[in-house]
Amino acid sequence: IMALPNGAGGYQVGDGNLGEISFSNTSTPVALTGAAVTITAADLASGVCTMDSGGTDAGAYVFPTGALLDAAFPSLKVGSTFDCAFINLGDNAANDVVFTAGTGNTLVGNDTIQDSLTKTSNTSGTFRFRKTGDAAYSIYRVA
Repeated sequence: IMALPNGAGGYQVGDGNLGEISFSNTSTPVALTGAAVTITAADLASGVCTMDSGGTDAGAYVFPTGALLDAAFPSLKVGSTFDCAFINLGDNAANDVVFTAGTGNTLVGNDTIQDSLTKTSNTSGTFRFRKTGDAAYSIYRVA
């Protein structure tokens, strides 16, 4: 095991190993199911969520409030970001999932991820959460 180089105020990953692949640790994806889901900060922390609104229902999924994100991630400073990817496993034309931002947040970009069986594109998406103030985040659809 190689020690991580310690710089002034933090760690510099990749110092001296610039030609090597960068690895990271990812939690097991969270399975979100149901037609109406309130996503938790812990779900977002996994980095990957699968979704299935079930049956012939469309999904209405709500991101956590800015206050809940602040409580879960107290180290985030204004300008800090994190990403979470969502994969729609719905297998019915009506299984599209529509996201809303949660109190204190603003959703920027396409808010819908289509079902994976009948659609040929837009069946997954990645959202970037950027802290803009106390209990306030911009949630950007980046992919």
